[in-house]
Amino acid sequence: MFGVIILLIVAFIVVVLVSVYVLSNLVGLIRARGVPFVPLSKKQLESLNRCVRLNPKDKVVDLGCGDGRVLRIFEKQGVKDLTGYEVNFLAYVLAKIKNKLVHSQSKIYFKNFRRINLSQYNVIFCYLLDYYLNSLKKKFDRELKPGTKIISHSFQIKNWRVPEKLGKIFIYRI
Repeated sequence: MFGVIILLIVAFIVVVLVSVYVLSNLVGLIRARGVPFVPLSKKQLESLNRCVRLNPKDKVVDLGCGDGRVLRIFEKQGVKDLTGYEVNFLAYVLAKIKNKLVHSQSKIYFKNFRRINLSQYNVIFCYLLDYYLNSLKKKFDRELKPGTKIISHSFQIKNWRVPEKLGKIFIYRI
């Protein structure tokens, strides 16, 4: 009987966690107009760290930062000014917890990056589907200063500037 109660409690906890995850993704999809939380894999992070070297004085923003893993990669490279925006509540909470655990100084906000003026940053990181990247072209043209780098993992900004291509990493310069 005791084993059955434990099993029911574990099943209940699993259902609650799955429900929170699904609900969090649905809210994120609605708030961000369809951008799901899909983190970069360990292999993709290693490739990013190997191919993209940033300057410690860069001001970096990750648009849709998920759990903050890309910001922490750039922090290990010595970058001090790191900011991320995320609308998926579960991903945001994970980012805050992971940052506390590893003593990361990156700032992560529960906010839609479309409402943020990007002119203060000189490096923009995106892991967004091409449809959403294309919808940001006007924002990038309007807000970014000459010399700003846009780093997009896996997806190109169609019919925009010619990117530097490093495997699945596309680097655009304003």
